[in-house]
Amino acid sequence: MFRLVWYKELMQFIRYGFRFPGAQSGVCGLFGFILMLVISPASAQITGQVVDDVSGDPLADARVRIQTTTGNPFITSSDGLFSLPDPDQGAVTVTAVVSYDANNAINYITGSALAAAGDTIEIRLDRLPDADRIPYNPGTALDCATCHFDQFSQWQDTSHAGAGVNTWVRDLYSGDGTPGGSNGYVFRDLHDDDDTGFCATCHTPLADAQDPGNLFFDEVTLAGGLDGVNCLACHQMADVNDDIDQLHHLGQTDYRFPDQGATQLWVWGPLDDISFSTMRASHQPKFSDAQFCSSCHQYNNPDTNAPGQTTYTEWLDSPFAQPGPDFMRCQDCHMPAAEEDGPISTIGGQPVRDASQRRAHTFIGATSDTLPAAIELSMAARLDGDELVVDAEVFNRGAGHAFPTGVSIRNAVLVIEARVNGQQLNQISGPVIPFYGSSEGGNEPEDVAGLPGRGYARVLQGRINGQGPVEFPVLFIDAESVLDDTRIPSGQRDESSYRFSLADIPDLGNAEVTARLLYRRAWRDLAVTKNWTETPRGGPVEIEVARVEQDVDITLARGPIQVVPVMGTGSMLALITGLLLLGWATMRSGLRRPGSYRSKG
Repeated sequence: MFRLVWYKELMQFIRYGFRFPGAQSGVCGLFGFILMLVISPASAQITGQVVDDVSGDPLADARVRIQTTTGNPFITSSDGLFSLPDPDQGAVTVTAVVSYDANNAINYITGSALAAAGDTIEIRLDRLPDADRIPYNPGTALDCATCHFDQFSQWQDTSHAGAGVNTWVRDLYSGDGTPGGSNGYVFRDLHDDDDTGFCATCHTPLADAQDPGNLFFDEVTLAGGLDGVNCLACHQMADVNDDIDQLHHLGQTDYRFPDQGATQLWVWGPLDDISFSTMRASHQPKFSDAQFCSSCHQYNNPDTNAPGQTTYTEWLDSPFAQPGPDFMRCQDCHMPAAEEDGPISTIGGQPVRDASQRRAHTFIGATSDTLPAAIELSMAARLDGDELVVDAEVFNRGAGHAFPTGVSIRNAVLVIEARVNGQQLNQISGPVIPFYGSSEGGNEPEDVAGLPGRGYARVLQGRINGQGPVEFPVLFIDAESVLDDTRIPSGQRDESSYRFSLADIPDLGNAEVTARLLYRRAWRDLAVTKNWTETPRGGPVEIEVARVEQDVDITLARGPIQVVPVMGTGSMLALITGLLLLGWATMRSGLRRPGSYRSKG
């Protein structure tokens, strides 16, 4: 504290010089700096000041740390002064930055200086340009791969990487994504010529952000736009505001393309100590918040306010959003920390960082591995008189949002089957799978509508292009309201019970009961109509999340059975002989009985 107070006074001395007639600030400032070095006691700390590079004014609220360290940084007060503990490792890089705030008149990129224990340094922060370059040719993922190849390799196998050329979206939008894409619903065929549908807003954000909402998805030509959600699609998002139901950069997201030098080098991110000279990095703490993901994964129909995606608010209502040991953000599941320390750039000589500062860019979603880990299925079958009772439960234990979540065409079905000797038992009571379990007129094994079970989906209804009769299910762009929402919120369970008759079963034996939980990336009818046999990334359209099987002995359902003994031949002869002997003995006894016959007199 003693050194910090002296340092504060002396830095003011350096800046303003002695205040006496004839004194020159520069000379006096130099004298003050020399005096400070002489009278300041020796210290193992690194001390200094953070200032604006243009004005020289001290900067408050600057985050100062030794590069790559974890934990909370030193936050400067109005005087811009800081004091860091002894690094105990020789010369280190000390970084400073004022976090980006869209409401600030001036924002900054990260600055740095070399220092060792006992040094006093000054860190000057360059200002972030005020003006943006619009339009501009956005950088591609390959531009970033030069220095960040590991992140690029992970990203290129994700759905983000294919968003700009997603064949399913093209099938629904313009009918030209796959050979069967023109079948059924095609947005551009059914809507006004000037209606863009806003698909490009999230699927090709770097192209659409330059003319928000006015770009047709099938007319994107910029390479950076066709990348889909590439590196800069996130790292040039300078801010995400609290108007979470707005559609990305149509009201919730602020993109920045600073008009100075190579625009793609101006980036924002979660680390406050990126000072590599080539990059122009600004710190945006919202990169570490779940709200950052809401810019594309939370929105309503701009005209009707019907929900498109509500994944962020589903998380807000989940157990994982509550403070405590179980708190987890979107990033913790979909961008997990690395397993070991290392650099974040493949260029040689980059500092080694703690594993917690190195996030995977795999953006893993619903897969045959992640779904069973998050969603549990249990079932119990029992006899009740001459009926078979099946109780089932689906528990959304591990997903930080509803099951299923995302766009409305995603759905899941629980299929309950009960058979005896291959014969399907008749359902007496309990729910059945809704219409979306089957294709129209479908008779394939995958068509399960009407069978015992449950459906989990948000079904939107509305008029196509705002005209004609109300239809369902519709895409969010035609949605006017929610017809039904049976999805399972995070941390909650769905319980259902079913009864089957055993009265018409002629043979005894076991009842074979099966419960299957199926996750489907599209409505069954839509997938059949468009002839979708795999996802745009080559994955399965349907995933079996879980299966539970149980055999139930139904013998007791028939009540007690009378047992009639069966005799062998020898036993039967012995019984007949015994009966004959008994009859002969009885007859003889009757002949000898007194008074049986009377003589005539």
